[in-house]
Amino acid sequence: MYDLAVIVPVRRGSSRIADKSMLPFGDQPSLIAWKLSQLVRVIDPARIYLSTEDAEFHAIGEEFGVSHHQRGDYLSVGHQAPFRDVITGIVRDIPHQHIAWATVVCPLMPPSEYLASFRAYHRQIVCGARDSLVGVNLLKEYFWAKDGALNYSATRDHTISQELPDWYKVTNSLYMSPREDILKREYFLGPNPVLQELSKLSGVDIDYIEDYRMARALYSVYAEDGMGAIDRDQAIDWSSYSDERAAAA
Repeated sequence: MYDLAVIVPVRRGSSRIADKSMLPFGDQPSLIAWKLSQLVRVIDPARIYLSTEDAEFHAIGEEFGVSHHQRGDYLSVGHQAPFRDVITGIVRDIPHQHIAWATVVCPLMPPSEYLASFRAYHRQIVCGARDSLVGVNLLKEYFWAKDGALNYSATRDHTISQELPDWYKVTNSLYMSPREDILKREYFLGPNPVLQELSKLSGVDIDYIEDYRMARALYSVYAEDGMGAIDRDQAIDWSSYSDERAAAA
């Protein structure tokens, strides 16, 4: 395949929900453990980097055999550091050619969608002309700003939902890009990203306690549909890799 590392960023502080990363989810005692339990099904634990300043969080990572990234206080305390500094401050320490940034706050993104995203990245970035990948949800909904409708005619010529333009919501679940490109632009995404369409469940992002309660309620759908299962035929062999784009350069 290719030389991919998955960064799972977590910090102790949370401005909206106290100790959010330690909330229980599914069959795991914390959102951190839940996300790691999903990711170790699709990529070697050594390629997963739990990036945190917190010793208790690192202890959770050790239970899953993932790699340890010690985040400095400047990148961990509140919003002291601009997000570009958080990104580059972590990514520059990760010794792999390609980076996936996977958050714990989108717990319902299933392992199969990570695999599909990793394959899409290989096809369209490593072997193609695109420069990055972001997980999105397609929205066929009606949007307004204060000065009027944004994506439809709110008049007698009302647009039916099937004919609305394709708008995409960034799910905050997954970002992917070559490491060197992230460090140059100080951000995950370039001008020509792959919009990787994910399920609606993958788009559930826990910002507030209501989001957490909804995610826990929707877990029954995740479990009932067997979304945590991985078919062996879907598995990726990470034992060796090649970077076709680098080889062709």
